[in-house]
Amino acid sequence: MDRPSRMLLPRGAGRLRADLGAFLKRRRQGLLDGEAFGTQAQVAARVGISRQTLSNIERGAAWPGPATLDALLDTLDLGWEHVAHPVESEADPRLFVDDMPGGGRLRPVPKAAAPGRYRRFLEGREGDQIAAFGEQLRAARTRRKLTLAQVAREAAISVATLSRLERGQLATSSVFRFEQAADSHTTPELVILNPWLDQLCRGPL
Repeated sequence: MDRPSRMLLPRGAGRLRADLGAFLKRRRQGLLDGEAFGTQAQVAARVGISRQTLSNIERGAAWPGPATLDALLDTLDLGWEHVAHPVESEADPRLFVDDMPGGGRLRPVPKAAAPGRYRRFLEGREGDQIAAFGEQLRAARTRRKLTLAQVAREAAISVATLSRLERGQLATSSVFRFEQAADSHTTPELVILNPWLDQLCRGPL
C-alpha cells in the first residue's frame, strides 16, 4: 500500500498517523473511549462509502481520500489532531491537543518530511477568531456531555456543519459573520448568528 504523500492536510499537519485504519476501527467500536459508533455497514452508510471500502481502510489495505477522511472524522467525532502528526517547526499548538481518545499524543515530524500541500484555512485575526469559536464549541459540548447529533439538532444545523465548525474548517457559514467596527482599520469581529450555539458557548442553557 502506498502512503498518501500528497494528501492535502491542515496547516500545521505533517502526515497521517501510520495506524490510521486501526485507530478508526477502535474508535468506531468504542474501544478508545465512550460508546461504539456502529457496525461497519452502519458507519459506511453514514459516510457514503461501501462496507467493503471501510473494511479495507480499517485493515490498512486502502487509504481514505480527502472527502472520505473528512466524512469519517465527522461521523466518528474526531479532529485532525487525532489523526495527523504536527510539523515540528510550524505546528499550531491549538490544533494538536493532549486529550486524544485512548490517551497518548502524536509526535511532531521534521519539516522536511511534511507534504508540500495543505488544505486552505483562513489565516490571520479572522482565522484566529474562527478557531477560537470552534474550540469554545467543542469545550462547551464535551463539558455538558452532549454529542454532535444532540447539539446539531438543537441548533438546527447538520452534524457535518457542526463538526467542521468545531475544527475551524469553515471560512464562511450561516452560523456566524464578521462585522466591521466603526474604525475601518480594526479587524472585523466574529458575531455568532445562531442563538442556541451562542448561548451554549456563553453558559448554561
